[in-house]
Amino acid sequence: LDPVITETVTYGTIEIWNVYNLSADVHPMHFHLFNVMVLRRRLFRNFNGKPTWAGLGRGPDPGEEGWKETVKMWPGECTTVAVLVENPLPTRTVTVNQQVGPPLTSTLPTSTRIGGDEYVYHCHILEHEEHDMMRPLKAV
Repeated sequence: LDPVITETVTYGTIEIWNVYNLSADVHPMHFHLFNVMVLRRRLFRNFNGKPTWAGLGRGPDPGEEGWKETVKMWPGECTTVAVLVENPLPTRTVTVNQQVGPPLTSTLPTSTRIGGDEYVYHCHILEHEEHDMMRPLKAV
């Protein structure tokens, strides 16, 4: 784990993240503490700081709707997720208002906090987790 924190998030917010998978592998990305909701997946062909899109995109895969702690990041796709930045409260319902489409509502699952205000997100494939696919972030 590279100890340098590159992301800072604010408690009590919902952030929208675009995660680009530049590899040939699917990565099950796990977000400690924070729950995420897949909003869209979109294929891209080239990425030189800016993607060349290869379509309009699609929503979450079947069974993937709602708040999750782990979501798949498919090769050659940008996965857009809503990140709920707060301590999860089981059975609490949260709604995300999308820019396009109806609001998405789902109940939060339970989560484990790793301590303090520092958290991680990482690939759940052990070899990837051990080789720099784990990133620290700080909540303020």
